[in-house]
Amino acid sequence: MKIVGIIPARFNSTRFPGKVLALLDNRPLIWHVYNAAAESGILDAVCVAADHEAVQKACAEYNIPCLITGTWHPNPTSRIWEAAGQVEADFYVMMGADEPMISPGDIRQVVHQAVKAMSETSGLPESDRPFVVNAMASITSAPEVFDSSNIKIVCSQAGKCLYASRSPVPYPKGSLDYSYKKFVSIGVYTNEALDFFAASPISRLEKIEEFDLLRFIEQGKNVIFEDISGSTLSVDTPKDLERIREQFEDRKRNEK
Repeated sequence: MKIVGIIPARFNSTRFPGKVLALLDNRPLIWHVYNAAAESGILDAVCVAADHEAVQKACAEYNIPCLITGTWHPNPTSRIWEAAGQVEADFYVMMGADEPMISPGDIRQVVHQAVKAMSETSGLPESDRPFVVNAMASITSAPEVFDSSNIKIVCSQAGKCLYASRSPVPYPKGSLDYSYKKFVSIGVYTNEALDFFAASPISRLEKIEEFDLLRFIEQGKNVIFEDISGSTLSVDTPKDLERIREQFEDRKRNEK
């Protein structure tokens, strides 16, 4: 069994062009994600899936394996699908290049649980097995709930995703007694799931929310979310980067 980690790195981000090469502690964001993946100890190989020579050059500078993918990909899952065609594996683990605070332990937890669940149910009907497994984490402040860059995840008690939205779901009309969860960029796919995604048209809800996992959910596939305890923050804007730099410095001080 082979498990390969892939870090999709789109260079020309709409809100923050070149963000995957933005510096955190004098190293690019992709280095931090790659380092966490390499230190997780559960992946047989890790590489970056790039679409720009600047990312390829940075990977070479830091001795990070790099695959070249097209510039046409509208989302990370599509880029993972192309990269999977260049490296053979049983499971592919997507880790977002814009989430430098994910930890080796978070990656290890999600991959372990995903591979275990997928392997144990491989002979069951599709309706009874996970199709994709992804990470989610608790939202710790009210502004995060209303921030559209945070994708809110609503799951059944068994962890099956019922819906995902950039809006605050569920809406707290009757009660405030709820722990909101957000999407974290650690996802585990099989070739079957990636091929299904590539062969399927963009779904109605996916287009509205601009969230690629809704393509699976809208077509009835089981997307399971694993709850992690780590604190994460994605870099969507330069302001996010400043917040992460502050968190990073706090973490370094606490480790001393």
